[in-house]
Order: sequence, then C-alpha cells, then structure tokens
Amino acid sequence: MSLGKLPGTVATALVLCAASAASSAAPAAATGGVATAPLPPPATTAASIFHAVDANKDGALSPQEFAAGYAAVQRLMTLEIRLREQFGRVDADHGGSIDAGEYARLMLVRRAGAAAPPLAAFDADGNGSLNFAEYVVAIRRLAALRPAPAPAGK
Repeated sequence: MSLGKLPGTVATALVLCAASAASSAAPAAATGGVATAPLPPPATTAASIFHAVDANKDGALSPQEFAAGYAAVQRLMTLEIRLREQFGRVDADHGGSIDAGEYARLMLVRRAGAAAPPLAAFDADGNGSLNFAEYVVAIRRLAALRPAPAPAGK
C-alpha cells in the first residue's frame, strides 16, 4: 500500500459509506413525515462518486482527491437535506408531491411571474404533480430565471 494513494477498494468503501449516509440523511420526519423518492442505490452512487473524485483517473484516490471528494459529498448531502425539508414545507397537504396550487405558491414561481414554466414542464411522469426528483429539476430551472419585470408605472 502506497502512502500517497488509497487503494481502490478502501477508497470505494469510504465513498460507499458517504453515499449510504447520503441516502439515509433525510428521514421522512424532515419532509413532514412523508417519505419521498429515494436516492439511487448506494453502489451506483458510490461508483459514480468515485469516478468523479478520481481526478487523474488512475483508479485510486490520493488523500487530496479523497478530501476534495468528501467535502463535495458533504455539500451535496447538506443541499439534499435542505431541499427535502423545503419540499416537506411546500407540500402543504403532506401528500408526498407538489400539486398545482402548491407549485403556484413557490417563491421562485411567484418571482418569475408570467415567465415561470407551468408545473407540467417539470412533471416527467405526467401525473399532475411533482415528486421530489421533479421538484429538484424545477427548482434548478426556476432559480435560473430572471424575475419578471415590474409593471410599468410602479
């Protein structure tokens, strides 16, 4: 074992632990008691995280690559927890999805005004509401929109 590199199996195990922690980081209580769509299986997530973190693509993680990757995973876990908490607050009826009325009350939708895409633009499964994964896509797109201009004369 080289001191400069972590062997792939050790690094993979560490990344798998981080991915597994991410999948259990937001319990149903954080979403108002409603279980939302789970993360991808940890093994799939671990492999993709490992490849993304292995900057020089040599199949092993240096301590620097591991530290950078661990920090990135922590940021993503924090973001997901916040998004799941927000999803739980927006889902006023605690039905596990965001309906048209709840969507219309989103601050990003109100800020975008007429420029806001309809809920259907994000409703990938066509059921008339947004599950957590669809909600995340919507938030990303809505956050990129510029606020609607103020009406003339105001």
